[in-house]
Amino acid sequence: MPKSLRVGVDIGGTFTDLVVHDAALGTVEIHKVLTTPDDPAKAMLQGIDELGLATQIDFLVHGTTAGLNALLSRSGDRVGLITTDGFRDVVLIGRGENRNIWSLRPHKVVPLVAPDDIRTVRERIRFDGSIETALNQDDLRAVAEWLKAQSINSVAVCLLHAHVNPSHECQVQELLLRDNPDLSLVLSHQVAPEQGEFERTSTTVATGYVARRIDGYLRKLVLELKARDCSAPLHVMRSSGGICSVDQVARQPIQTIFSGPAGGVVAAETLARTRQTPNLIAIDIGGTSSDVSLIVEGRRSFSMEEKIGDQVVRMPVVEIHSIGAGGGSIARIEGGGLRVGPESAGARPGPACYGLGGEAPTVTDAQVVLRRIDPQWFLGGRMTLDVGAAERAVGRLAASLGLELEAAAEGILAVANARMANAIRTLGLRRGIDPRRFTLLAFGGAGPLHGTALAEELGIEEVLVPFATGVLSAWGMLHADIRHDLTTPHLTAAGKAGAREALFRIIGELKEKGAALLAEEAVPEAKRQYLVHADMRYAHQENPIAVAISGSGDFIEAFHAQYLERYGHNMPGAAVEFVNVRLAAIGRVGTDCRTKPPQSALREEARRSVRINGAWVDARIIHRDSISPQDDIAGPAVILEASSTTLLPPGWCARQGGDGNLILTKVGS
Repeated sequence: MPKSLRVGVDIGGTFTDLVVHDAALGTVEIHKVLTTPDDPAKAMLQGIDELGLATQIDFLVHGTTAGLNALLSRSGDRVGLITTDGFRDVVLIGRGENRNIWSLRPHKVVPLVAPDDIRTVRERIRFDGSIETALNQDDLRAVAEWLKAQSINSVAVCLLHAHVNPSHECQVQELLLRDNPDLSLVLSHQVAPEQGEFERTSTTVATGYVARRIDGYLRKLVLELKARDCSAPLHVMRSSGGICSVDQVARQPIQTIFSGPAGGVVAAETLARTRQTPNLIAIDIGGTSSDVSLIVEGRRSFSMEEKIGDQVVRMPVVEIHSIGAGGGSIARIEGGGLRVGPESAGARPGPACYGLGGEAPTVTDAQVVLRRIDPQWFLGGRMTLDVGAAERAVGRLAASLGLELEAAAEGILAVANARMANAIRTLGLRRGIDPRRFTLLAFGGAGPLHGTALAEELGIEEVLVPFATGVLSAWGMLHADIRHDLTTPHLTAAGKAGAREALFRIIGELKEKGAALLAEEAVPEAKRQYLVHADMRYAHQENPIAVAISGSGDFIEAFHAQYLERYGHNMPGAAVEFVNVRLAAIGRVGTDCRTKPPQSALREEARRSVRINGAWVDARIIHRDSISPQDDIAGPAVILEASSTTLLPPGWCARQGGDGNLILTKVGS
């Protein structure tokens, strides 16, 4: 039997989601299992086993949280840092910032490498790549002996100006691996070949910190898949919204940190394009967190730097603002007020209503208390919720607050919604957008329950609830393309003679490297694409902006125009310089799996008393698959589906589009 299944897997904090697209039949199947936090691969393999499809998979991609969890929980490997003599304290000093200027005890960032695990070697490469001082071999041998004595198996190497001339870092690699071939070695010129000594060092250390953890996780997963006779190559989602093979992940493991949320951004971009809805605010509300992203004029936005916890990492990443507020977020009293999150009940024990031993009140428990979630039809009837446990958990909090049970539950949701709305405002302010001009894309298992409340808070008049909403990140992974991001420093004046020729010579070199990477992924030439940007700035400024480079365009004029758009002014007569050249090598392998998922077993429409806006209302209980494109559903109503629940309050109406997406609109808008 020919293999025709394409499978996307998103491992979340509470649930692991699987989307199975049968390319031959044009069908989509969805499946959810509880995440296994101690070994996330177990839940993925469990889902594949329950579906019984391992031998039929032709393409497999998943988002891993292994690296992110290691960074956030600080459970990565002990890492040693080798740097240039005189620059030992770069990563310890950091940026010297104080995020709270009023604090008498400012928060000091604790680096991932211990001060005693930093070793220096005498060498010096100048800013232009010339060698001022050769690498001292005696220093390097002493470091190698120290690493062995300390049993340090993960090493980050960041030498001064190695992004311009990596020869000394390559010498370090040669000697260390000759004596210890099993050493995990990360070189700064390979993971962050950019100007900025602290940023490059921080990124290299973070990569070394998680490299062995990610590599071990993926190797084990590959072996488990082979044991199930799954011959499909395993692909991994990258933070950039692209995918790559497992072998490529080993070279830059840090780029998988936001692989799960990135799948949701790809899905949002796909929906914006196919529905011709160019401006979307996407919020993915899962069990542990809420991830906000923007699609502007049909395109996702990128950042070249991200903070993970307190650690600065320089890498291409889709722009996402995450907060610890989801269905499993725990409500508590703190400082005399009600707080929700960022602590989460996770998958085990999970919310009290899961019946797995959880006792703390969560956002999901509040939804159950207010009768917005059907306890008999959670996960399409595969899981029954314990209403009594939810009421007891919320009841204890209500008693502490001196409130009625329902008032406490509504308070939990109000606080959670406020945090989510503020996350949207924060990201919007960064880009200078007015949320009222956007459609809100609410997805994730809990997204449609909060969608209209967030829209009301932000003045948004349309909410889009996509089909398969509870597993949309996994669905997005099947639309992602192979992507490799390459960077080279190019600090030179943009207006000097020969600047264009020099720029395109560098682009040609990057394209050759990108083509080689795509060839390793077996991407045919007809499906290859190359996108080029240059980091440009006015001379003597610090922060550049990325400008798209085309063969015939005037890149200096493009820079002036983009600078004006971003900052509201520009300086047309001022000197402009290049900083870096970036190339994205893309292999168009994403599939079109917009087919509506198969219908679940339908339940007859019913009515139930649901608490909305401080009052119990008689609401229609409707199965989403029973709604036809001709139907107009007026709130109050609760719309059920296997992976999520949509709350439609009074004053809102819903209709099912021909593409399977549910459109919620404010009455009178």
